[in-house]
Amino acid sequence: MKIVFLTSHYPPDLGAGAFRSVALVQALSRKLTLEDEIHVVTTYPHRYASHEVTAMGNEGSFENVYIHRIQLTNHQNGMADQVRAFTGFFCKALRYCYKIKPTFIVGTTSRLGSGILTWFASILVGCRYFIDVRDIFSETLEDVISLKRRWLGRPLGMIFSSIEKFIFLRASGINVVSKGFPDYYLKQGLDVSEWSFFPNGVDREFINYNSMPIKKELGPKTVLYAGNIGDGQGLEIILPYVAEQVDGDFKFRIIGDGGTRNLLENKIIELGIDNIELLAPVGREQLCRYYDQADILFLHLNDLPAFDRVLPSKIFEYGALGKPIVAGISGYSAKFIKDNLPQASVFYPGNIDDCLLSLQRAEQCDVRSSDVERFVDEFSREVIMENMANHIVSKVPDNA
Repeated sequence: MKIVFLTSHYPPDLGAGAFRSVALVQALSRKLTLEDEIHVVTTYPHRYASHEVTAMGNEGSFENVYIHRIQLTNHQNGMADQVRAFTGFFCKALRYCYKIKPTFIVGTTSRLGSGILTWFASILVGCRYFIDVRDIFSETLEDVISLKRRWLGRPLGMIFSSIEKFIFLRASGINVVSKGFPDYYLKQGLDVSEWSFFPNGVDREFINYNSMPIKKELGPKTVLYAGNIGDGQGLEIILPYVAEQVDGDFKFRIIGDGGTRNLLENKIIELGIDNIELLAPVGREQLCRYYDQADILFLHLNDLPAFDRVLPSKIFEYGALGKPIVAGISGYSAKFIKDNLPQASVFYPGNIDDCLLSLQRAEQCDVRSSDVERFVDEFSREVIMENMANHIVSKVPDNA
């Protein structure tokens, strides 16, 4: 058996897609024999232009896993740059698939491009495929584009929704990372009764994670956000205004990069904020040191309908750290947090007054180790991926 695994992000690249991909590939590898092969077709690290890491070319991480990397053109996270870069990946990935001639293809996608690539490659080599859906691209695109060009958002959303349905209908299996997704696709006329739900989870680095106690002087509490800074997060509409009102009581440390980082920087300068520190993306080892220094962990999603359905991977990482969480989210992710993370205080996205109240609650929060242990046990990424790998293998045709 030859399985091709298509993903645009893979370690040492950063981000939820990379961490999920490697965990799933490792789980799939354990389900196959040494005579079987898994070919990961991916890119050289490119998640953030400001975070450069090196990776080998065609290296194997397991005896039956082969990694094929494609060099992308440089980009600065702009939409046009990303489209141009992905077009190059698309064409070269198809060449790899044609050369490898897999018997089954697995694609993980948040921006639909990998989903289209997975379908197209399956046609090229004449095999079946499985799709791991990490985001509703059509709805997210429509909402984000409509923020700036209302007349364009809806037509684009309809076009890409049709493409999504076309690809999903022909797949051997579909997995979603959020229980908020199936309802959307059900309304689009898809039968979701056979779809699986394997969410993101707590990575091994954070299992039994013990935050190093740091003797801190009296002073402002440190609120940390680590992750992407883009339209989806909307940090520029909340953090500068909150920081302005709590100067002296809280300081904010933001670690990351993305398409709207410049908007956040400009707003900080405009308001004369001096209690927000912006840092470039860092690797996990260094990130853990920043987690150790934090008093409160922060999360925010923009107030858009598409984000009512998502379940951010950052929730699982934060949930394992044993620290108070302040989360500006709504919809399914808000329900998930309220059901599973008692140390979290949820406020409505973009609501400054609610965020201030949540910070005050977090400051007084006592996190129980039993709650953290239960969460980690239930949402171990390794266990989730083992079960997902079993499910994917069951979808491979008998004659593959």
